[in-house]
Amino acid sequence: MVANELVKTYGLKKAEAARILSITPQAVTQYLKGVRAFSKKGLMLESRVKELVREYSGKIAFRKKQVAETELLDLAYEVLMMIGRPSGQQNLMSEEAKARALWILRNRLAAEQEAAEIFLSEAIRAKDDMVRLLFRQIASDSIRHADIVQATIAAVEKDLTNGSLPDPERLRLLQQQEEKSHSHGFEEVKRLLRNDVLKILIDSIEADEAKHDLIIGKLAELAGQSQKVS
Repeated sequence: MVANELVKTYGLKKAEAARILSITPQAVTQYLKGVRAFSKKGLMLESRVKELVREYSGKIAFRKKQVAETELLDLAYEVLMMIGRPSGQQNLMSEEAKARALWILRNRLAAEQEAAEIFLSEAIRAKDDMVRLLFRQIASDSIRHADIVQATIAAVEKDLTNGSLPDPERLRLLQQQEEKSHSHGFEEVKRLLRNDVLKILIDSIEADEAKHDLIIGKLAELAGQSQKVS
């Protein structure tokens, strides 16, 4: 299934997929034809398995490094856990759910840390100042994502629940402040600019503003719910 995803979904050559999986190109060809594999019909009908395999394949397609056997064994374990569970069962045992969440989070942490290294290297190589800024921004985001994932791992391990939330009135004031910053938009500036890379940088600011609105809005919603309960 991973070989199929690498070639058909992510467009890798058979030789490249073979190198990543430490198998021969002939084996990849046979997997694609369904000649050399156990029957996977039941697995392919399982949407959760397909989603898991596709997510994993995308990660290794991006890295383009050979995968360790332990990685594939971990993936196989996750698949076995899924097909051993009734498809309609949504409420997982707490320990099983925790193990699954931690597996996903640790893989994402490694991916974010690797992305940060890659884009920092690209920023150093970039000759254009604006492109360098874009790559530094992506690297910075990846570092921040890694910090968030690391904190999430710690919270899952300790079974932490919601802590104290900001006062709803204070959050309303923060929302107003954020809306004030939006009043000076960039649409006219973008129309005047002749540098397309600069336009991408400005788009990234607007994307950040939308994210800020989402964060404060969600916090305000949670704080309001908490206040009603208390």
